[in-house]
Amino acid sequence: MEQTAVFTQYTGHIIPYYPPNSTALTSAPFGTRIKKTFQMAVAALIVGGIIAAIGQGVGWAWLFWTGIGIGGLIFIAGMYTVFTLRLGTCPFCHQEVGRNSDMNLSSGDENSQVECHVCCSWLISDKNSLRAYTAQDVKEDTEFKCKVMNQSTWPNECLVCGAPPVRYIELKNTNLNATSLLVGRVSVSWGSLKNAPYCAIHDDAVKLKIEDKEMFLKFNDYDTMKRYQHVNYHKLMTGQHL
Repeated sequence: MEQTAVFTQYTGHIIPYYPPNSTALTSAPFGTRIKKTFQMAVAALIVGGIIAAIGQGVGWAWLFWTGIGIGGLIFIAGMYTVFTLRLGTCPFCHQEVGRNSDMNLSSGDENSQVECHVCCSWLISDKNSLRAYTAQDVKEDTEFKCKVMNQSTWPNECLVCGAPPVRYIELKNTNLNATSLLVGRVSVSWGSLKNAPYCAIHDDAVKLKIEDKEMFLKFNDYDTMKRYQHVNYHKLMTGQHL
């Protein structure tokens, strides 16, 4: 039997804020470039060095030189990143983006998705500017995943439809680290997040994930995620709960 998708109309009160203007990217200062250069050199040394060491250990000259070449390519690509490195200002919370985070902003970015490390808002880096990510930027393969903010909160309504909540579900995740198993250790990361609100009809709109010891929420759709982000953005900027 053929199934058809059911459209759920949102009837809640949360209207996410989108900054009307973009912010300009500026050239990264010398100290930031030095730090990024060091990071790229370390990455090239680790990746290329491991491959080269394996090649030398087993006596495969081709693998040794492959490792050297890969390390060199990583470093060259890293130098291009450093040369085009930029810093920006988040249009939402007005905090600096790109200096201390793992994310690199570049003058060559074209509609690249990034995330503010302070308010966790999704942004688009494009042609030396930062703007808000909107529904028009969603692609077919977009994963609606965002970090769990410190002291994060849920909206006071069903996550899916906005109706008054009647159930509160605890999200749980346990992540077994397979890499640790290979070296004889068992490493388990676990986390939970309480009180995800739902009406009597809806559930399972969001799941908790753990990656690199950080907690993320993975939503089923963009609108649900954006409402969660807006509630926490509003709390961060005003101290008030929606």
